Amino acid sequence: MYYSDILFEKNANSYQHNLSSDFACFALWQSAKPYRDKIRTLLEEKFEILLETEIEWSKKNFKQNAARLYETPIRSNIPDAKWTTGHEKKIGSRSFILFVVKDNSPNYTYGRSVSKKIELSNLNVVNLKNEIRAIIFSEVKAKFAVHSTNNIHEFFFQAPLILGVDLFQKLLNGQKIIQEKISKDLEGADGWTSYQELFNILNYTNNYLVLRGFESLPNENPEKDLDVLTDNYQRFASALGAAQLGHQPYKGKIRVNNEKVSLDIRYVGDKYYHTAWAKEMLETKVTLNGVFIPRSDHYFFSLLFHAKVQKPKVKEKYIPILSKIATNLNFSWYKPEKLADDKYVGQLLNGYFRTHYYYYEDPLDKGVHKNEAVIKHIQSDRMLNYKFWTKKIEGKLIEVLPVRTVKVLKKIKRKL
Repeated sequence: MYYSDILFEKNANSYQHNLSSDFACFALWQSAKPYRDKIRTLLEEKFEILLETEIEWSKKNFKQNAARLYETPIRSNIPDAKWTTGHEKKIGSRSFILFVVKDNSPNYTYGRSVSKKIELSNLNVVNLKNEIRAIIFSEVKAKFAVHSTNNIHEFFFQAPLILGVDLFQKLLNGQKIIQEKISKDLEGADGWTSYQELFNILNYTNNYLVLRGFESLPNENPEKDLDVLTDNYQRFASALGAAQLGHQPYKGKIRVNNEKVSLDIRYVGDKYYHTAWAKEMLETKVTLNGVFIPRSDHYFFSLLFHAKVQKPKVKEKYIPILSKIATNLNFSWYKPEKLADDKYVGQLLNGYFRTHYYYYEDPLDKGVHKNEAVIKHIQSDRMLNYKFWTKKIEGKLIEVLPVRTVKVLKKIKRKL
């Protein structure tokens, strides 16, 4: 089971996911190490302990590991010596104790975390973590001496990064592991040896898909870039250890096989695609050679939209791809020879948008090209805003103008 396979449903008074059991990590930072035996006893009373080990990170990657684990951006323009020290100060040293536990009777509902997030959380885990923290704080005044994953998605994000895919899979199968010490950084801390390694981690840690240029993945990536869609750009960037741009954290760079690779991380709500469309693409994605990609119909329309709306000119490489998909899906109405016709393509996209109640939205990323010659033929949130304010103004005019004058103005409007 991968990250995006996890689904929740609501029961009478709680929520339940589709795994047979719940799992969580408990990390004992430096100030909690003296309480290891006591914490083990408390964990055994509530859960089944699958792994108890000491994790040791390298000095070189300590700061990076801490930032990634806590999903904090790694800024490409700031040397690590100038990074904020909050997380590594809290952790205290390069080694810590890790427990992985299994909970056969999780209690999920919406909880509010220390970081003020309100998200589905296993209260069994959260309450015990808070109890342990209170014990330690009462004695040594260390406030966040113990860390835990609060829910199954957070476990799927953190455990594979800390332990690697092989150990994670064994734990997910309920296997107990005896290993006193594991000396390793987070996966990908020194870059990725291959795209295969990269996507193995992504599949377990994120809900994502590669938007285009995926045909040769995971074997090679001649373009040296990745255009992806996700529902959490920071979790995606942290999983890969991306160096992110300060003013555009959804863009960054990673290293794969000693080569720099550019990242464009599009996410639900950024208006790169209409929000409902982005959600639908993620919910219906498929796999190709172990890489998540859009379903073929979504690939066709999203690529057509990208090629004509988000670019000043259609790239030659997109033309045969669009034609091939159209043939495979029996899109007899698609005429590749008319791809240069802005009105024709705009009307095609508009027909698709109207059927699915999608709208063109100006993207938050101001660097994305806007081909107005095509956009003007597509239903847009601009028009929704226009209609809203028109109705509002009409209402005010009706209040202050004579009825005959209002009727004349409406006739003029219809003619316009």
